[in-house]
Amino acid sequence: MGRFKNRRPGRTGRVRGLRRSIRRDAVEETAPRPPRSGEPPPRIDLHRRRADEALQYLAMMLEMHRRRGTREVLVVHGRGLHSSGGAPVLGPLVRRWLGEHPELAASHRPAPRDWGGEGAVVVVLRRREEG
Repeated sequence: MGRFKNRRPGRTGRVRGLRRSIRRDAVEETAPRPPRSGEPPPRIDLHRRRADEALQYLAMMLEMHRRRGTREVLVVHGRGLHSSGGAPVLGPLVRRWLGEHPELAASHRPAPRDWGGEGAVVVVLRRREEG
């Protein structure tokens, strides 16, 4: 009868839970990935910059995006895996700087996993005041 012997009309043949295999033992089926977070906002990349240089660049780019009317910006600072001592430097520094500059950043939040996760932050820019 072959490999379709147990299939009934109208069934896809997919069984939840364990997936059967001829070559391997039964394997736990993985959960489906959550849907993607959509299109990421414009990106400011701070990789390979020293702390003082990164903050200057960040201020300049945030101001430029604010003048253009951009509402959100993705700031990629990295996870700090290659920092001396193995501790992240730019991530905490960027978050503290954003908190100290409410005239530019209305708020910030961790980036979704698709956009950089722990190594990035989404910044909501304050609207530009006319006049």
